[in-house]
Amino acid sequence: MTFVDTLAFQLFSLAFVSAALFYSGLVGYVTYLRYGPRRTFEHLRSQAVPLAGLGVVITSIGLWGEIVWPLPGSYNILFFDPYTLLGITLLAYAICLALRWRTQYVGLLAAMVGLLSIYYGANAYNLGLTKEPLAMFLLYVAMGGMAIFTFPVTIWIDRYVISPIISPEPGGASPDSKPSAAMSAEVKVLFGLFLIFLLFALGSAIATLYIGGNALTQHLSYAP
Repeated sequence: MTFVDTLAFQLFSLAFVSAALFYSGLVGYVTYLRYGPRRTFEHLRSQAVPLAGLGVVITSIGLWGEIVWPLPGSYNILFFDPYTLLGITLLAYAICLALRWRTQYVGLLAAMVGLLSIYYGANAYNLGLTKEPLAMFLLYVAMGGMAIFTFPVTIWIDRYVISPIISPEPGGASPDSKPSAAMSAEVKVLFGLFLIFLLFALGSAIATLYIGGNALTQHLSYAP
C-alpha cells in the first residue's frame, strides 16, 4: 500500500475552521448587539458557506482515510476518526443555517465529537504515538474544547437569533430591533460560555498553525 501523508494539510484545514469560527463568532456577536437578530442570521448564513466548503473537503479526506488506511497502524484511527466526524458536523451546521433549522442538535453532536477528540488525544499521549505527544494532546484538547463549547453557542443562536425570525412572539421584539442592554441570567451564562468558546477557537487555530507549519517544513524537505 502506498504511504500518503496528508497530516500537514489536515492540520491547516483544522486551523482554517478554528480561525473562521473565532472570527465569525466575534463579528456575529458585535452584529447582534448593533443590528439585532436578522442581520446576525444573515451573517451566520454567509459564514456557513466557507464552513460547508471545508466540511466537504474534511469529510472527503476523512472517509478516504477510513477506507484506505494510508498511515501506519493506529495512526489512521488517531488522525481520521475525529477528523471525519468534524467534517460531518460542519456540513450539518451549514445545512441547518441554509434551511433555517435549529442548530442546537448540531451543537450537541459537536460536543460529543469534542469529548471523543479529547479522549483520543489522551490515549495517544499515554501511548506516546507522536514525536511530540504533549503538543498533540494539547491540540486535541483545544479542538475538543472548542467543539464542546459550540453547544451553548448554538443554544444562543437558536433562542436569540433564529427563533425571533422564524417564530416571533406576539408583542415581542422585532427581528430587526437591537437587544436590550439589560442581560438576563441565562444570557450572562451563555455569554460566559461563548467567551470560553472563543478562547478555545483562538487557541486551537494557533496550535494547528504552529504544528502544521512544522509538519509542512518537514514534508517539503523530505517528501514521503
